[in-house]
Amino acid sequence: MFEKRNYRIDNVELNWAKLAKPVSPFGTLQWELQIATTDKALAKTLSEEHFNVKEKDGKYVVSLKRKAIKADGSENKPVNVVDASNKQMDPTIIGNGSVGNIQVFQYPYEVSGRKGVATTLSGVQVVKLVEYNPNTGGFSAIEGADDLSDEELSATDMF
Repeated sequence: MFEKRNYRIDNVELNWAKLAKPVSPFGTLQWELQIATTDKALAKTLSEEHFNVKEKDGKYVVSLKRKAIKADGSENKPVNVVDASNKQMDPTIIGNGSVGNIQVFQYPYEVSGRKGVATTLSGVQVVKLVEYNPNTGGFSAIEGADDLSDEELSATDMF
């Protein structure tokens, strides 16, 4: 029988952090985070430890969540987000490719004849921050672009 436990995973890539306020992708308010690794041994261990590991673009990824509303209808605490010094940090600045440690809580469940192990995200420690900047739209500055003429710009226009 599986026992309730806290479980920590160190040194994973952090992506798609939605930890500032709950989102509702499928009608359930929740905080979300995707972790990734290229370490095949870690991926195997995570799979054995009841995580839904998927392979995507040469990486092993696990999507984690924490529901905003508990089963009893009360509000759940947000995911605890700290920096490398263990100080609270603003989760809105966590960009894809940041590296950190995560803490989850796992517990057995049995619902409508289905049994399994549920995982809920409890905490995130950001060790290496790649700061999210919503103003870039995913682009980087191009040196010398301000010096290009309109003719040069239209020659590179592909749309």
